[in-house]
Amino acid sequence: MVFVTVGVRVPPSAPPPQMPSKKNILLINPWIYDFTAYDFWMKPLGLLYVASLLKQYSNLSVHFIDCLDRYHPLLPKKSKTKNDGRGSITKEESKKPEVLMDIPRKFSRYGLPLDVFRDEIRRTPLPDAVFLSCTMTYWYPGVQAVIEEIRRTWGRIPVLLGGIYPTLIPDHAASQSGADVIIRGPAEQFFPEVLKRILGDAAAPISEKPSTELPQPAFELLRSKEVLPLITSRGCPFRCSFCAGPLLYPGFNQRPLGSVADELEKDLRIHGAKHIAFYDDALLINKENHFFPLLDEIVRRGLNLSFHTPNGLHVREIDVPTAGMMKKAGFQSLFLSQESFDSGVLAGACSKVEPADLDEALNHLDKAGYIRSEVNVYLLVGLPGIHASVVKEDIRRVRKLGARPRLAYFSPVPGTVEWRKLVEKGIFAEDTDPLLHNKLAFAYIWGDITPEEFESLTVL
Repeated sequence: MVFVTVGVRVPPSAPPPQMPSKKNILLINPWIYDFTAYDFWMKPLGLLYVASLLKQYSNLSVHFIDCLDRYHPLLPKKSKTKNDGRGSITKEESKKPEVLMDIPRKFSRYGLPLDVFRDEIRRTPLPDAVFLSCTMTYWYPGVQAVIEEIRRTWGRIPVLLGGIYPTLIPDHAASQSGADVIIRGPAEQFFPEVLKRILGDAAAPISEKPSTELPQPAFELLRSKEVLPLITSRGCPFRCSFCAGPLLYPGFNQRPLGSVADELEKDLRIHGAKHIAFYDDALLINKENHFFPLLDEIVRRGLNLSFHTPNGLHVREIDVPTAGMMKKAGFQSLFLSQESFDSGVLAGACSKVEPADLDEALNHLDKAGYIRSEVNVYLLVGLPGIHASVVKEDIRRVRKLGARPRLAYFSPVPGTVEWRKLVEKGIFAEDTDPLLHNKLAFAYIWGDITPEEFESLTVL
């Protein structure tokens, strides 16, 4: 992993009078501009790790603004929240970008109203640098909008951008986002060096971070801490053709179990968390040495939490011991990554599962006491080569088994096997506007499923 520095523009003049000696760093989780967005246990975990590192290993003053904060007291109305912590995000219709005009859906800015955000930055001390993160490549308009507001308020202060978007398409992020510094890969590896370049001697107190373990995320910066994310591992040993996981983190590493359990205990005892969402891509891999001991420790410590698996569990790994231990530890929302029942599709795109695996996994979950109709099963929609008839049959099969089908819409992610195929066929160019990576844009404009068929699948 490397970082790309793009025209760092540090104001040449001396700091303004009465500038405090302690430097300020502002972290911002940007708006989402999209056809749809939902708080699916969604938290800016990467930014919160960076905040924790800054607070623990430097003398910088750290501030945070979350544009997706559903609990902000100045929101015009309270968002709807389910019992499990998921909920709707405040939105305001926005002008649809020209390249998306053919999509018959409304386009919106999701998150804090503009006047609320402006009030937030007015009340924030003048930052010496601003750090943003962006997840989806096609969410870059949110980054642009935030940086425009930063420039309007504070002028040419250094802005750093990290996350999945600049990692996958750094050239676009460098030329279009408005940020001064683009960071590729896990930001904690590089932010001390980058900050020292920007802040000079002011960043000298930044020390080397521990080599074995990251500090616990700075969850104290969140307004509501009832729902918190947890990641116990990075990477995934599988190489699905549509997944960017190996591009973002090529290896597979699991955290020390004591550290994970301590974090969970702090989440409950200090932060008052009720729900924990696992962000692992491969939670059940090496389960006898990692997941099982963690579940035992959760039970031993009496950590009364509800656990959720939005990233999807490997179906093949769910056996009798796994199902029973998850139930005992408090796993509530289960999402299983079946993807498809078509053997040809699975052989070419996703070797982690077989057509018969789901039936067996559901039987094990039945024995553990799970209600089958509440088990969610991810099915791919829009993957090139998967036609509507195949998806409809997959949906019927999940329902026949008594589980709940959940459609996972294909998005062409730069650098993946599926992306390269699309480029080779001339469907995409390497420099295609990332807005066209949007899962709905692909389905409506280029997918093997017609728009009419696509709409019919959403109501099955």
